[in-house]
Formats: sequence, C-alpha cells, structure tokens
Amino acid sequence: MPKRPNGLSMIEVVVAFGVLATALLALLGCMPAAARLQTCSTRSTQALYLAEQKMDFLLKQDQRQATTPESDYPLGDLSLNRQWWGGPVSGCPDLQRVEVLVTWLEQGRPHEVHLQCFVVP
Repeated sequence: MPKRPNGLSMIEVVVAFGVLATALLALLGCMPAAARLQTCSTRSTQALYLAEQKMDFLLKQDQRQATTPESDYPLGDLSLNRQWWGGPVSGCPDLQRVEVLVTWLEQGRPHEVHLQCFVVP
C-alpha cells in the first residue's frame, strides 16, 4: 500500500487563504457602518441627557410653563437645538403638560428626542 503524505497540499492552503480573505473583507466592510452607528448612538445619548437635564430644571421650578416654545443651543453651536414648553391638559384644569424636544441633524437627516411629563404645579 502506498503511503499517504503528511501535511496539507498547496490547493488546500490556497482555498483556506481564500476563505479567510473573504471573511476578513466582509468584516472590514462592516466597519464604516459600525462607526456611523456609534456616532449616532453617542449623539442620541447626549440629546437624551440634555432633555432630561432641562426637564428636571423645569420641574424643580414648580410653576406653570409658557405655551410658547422657548429654545436654546446647549452645546454652544447650532448642531443641537433644545425647545421646551407647557400647556394645559383638557378636562383637568389642575394638570399641566411639560414637554422638552431636542433636535439635531445627522448625515443630513433630522433626529429628535421628545420628553413629556404631566405635573400639578
């Protein structure tokens, strides 16, 4: 009986490298999308923090909010806008609705975080 050679043939090595290269290219193709999602997640978290911060401030004032929206740019530039306003709740004269809206543009598309709370001032 002829003895079988030990080790891998050249064709097996080339096929293995081809499979590995294909897998690596697929993973590298996902990197830009992952970076975009990470940036979007960071901005959303930042917007939620700023909305919660303003809502806490408004609730601690313990007074009725104006129905006309007020706004500011908490980051000091025009990249992120925060608005807040209040209003009566129909059917409940003692209840007031307080809202905070944070908006920003990312990759040319608008995004927003909207908080709403009902309080008795």
